[in-house]
Amino acid sequence: MFGAFWRDERSRDRCFNRMKNRVRADHRIYGVQILDKSKSLHFADAHAHSNPVNGLGASEIAKRFKRKGGWFVALVGLSPWHYSIDEKNYNGYIKAIQLHIKECRAVAAEGLQVACFAGFHPADVDKLISAGKPPEEVLRLGLQVIEYVGKLCRDGVIDGIGEVGRQHYRTSPDRFAIAMSIMMRALELARDNDCLVHLHLENAGTVTVLTIDEIVKRVGLNRSKVFLHHVKPRIGLEAIKRGYQVTIPGHKETLRYAFGIKELAENMLIESDYI
Repeated sequence: MFGAFWRDERSRDRCFNRMKNRVRADHRIYGVQILDKSKSLHFADAHAHSNPVNGLGASEIAKRFKRKGGWFVALVGLSPWHYSIDEKNYNGYIKAIQLHIKECRAVAAEGLQVACFAGFHPADVDKLISAGKPPEEVLRLGLQVIEYVGKLCRDGVIDGIGEVGRQHYRTSPDRFAIAMSIMMRALELARDNDCLVHLHLENAGTVTVLTIDEIVKRVGLNRSKVFLHHVKPRIGLEAIKRGYQVTIPGHKETLRYAFGIKELAENMLIESDYI
């Protein structure tokens, strides 16, 4: 099984295209302000989290989502402490990732299609250093975790790497450099193992897209494999023009604005990103 949930790469990619087609259909409905209440809408979540320890857990989320017309979830793992795993080391991350894989399988067991992602969040760099880990140790840990995730993707256990990227807030140069190094390795592994990637980035305007585009080109990764997640509409539009996938937060005002931009509305995916 490809990514444990797909027959092959084409099946997985067709699913994401199907998501975009449904967004296009919704855009046509909302764009002319027509809503036929006799027809049910179908929903996909392009970047979601679940927590079986301190939250509802994937099974319950999937049941509720399915009742409301949900059919697909891209489920992204959380850091160990979200699951009350106290080990801030490699073993703790492995436990968190294995727990997350079980969550992905729980979504599939409820009859939804699912894409499973695991990674090393850029904010983890700051949290670990603030907790007393030396920066060089955090770098080694992040790279070690990403190597493990890349192997899982290569072996078909998960579908992609994520989230990885850059801090969306001000931080020190060493912490930013560590996050960048981990992201670079993740992109290389995605290239080598045909993985999808969910990037967590700053919302700094066009320069966010331009700098990532330079990195992706140098790595040699197909842009269509890269998702810029939780982006603002204007940044999303710039990314789409360059061949990237984008996910937009499902906030009412954000979506109202995004649906008013045809090229964005016809290509964006919508996410919850709720923890």
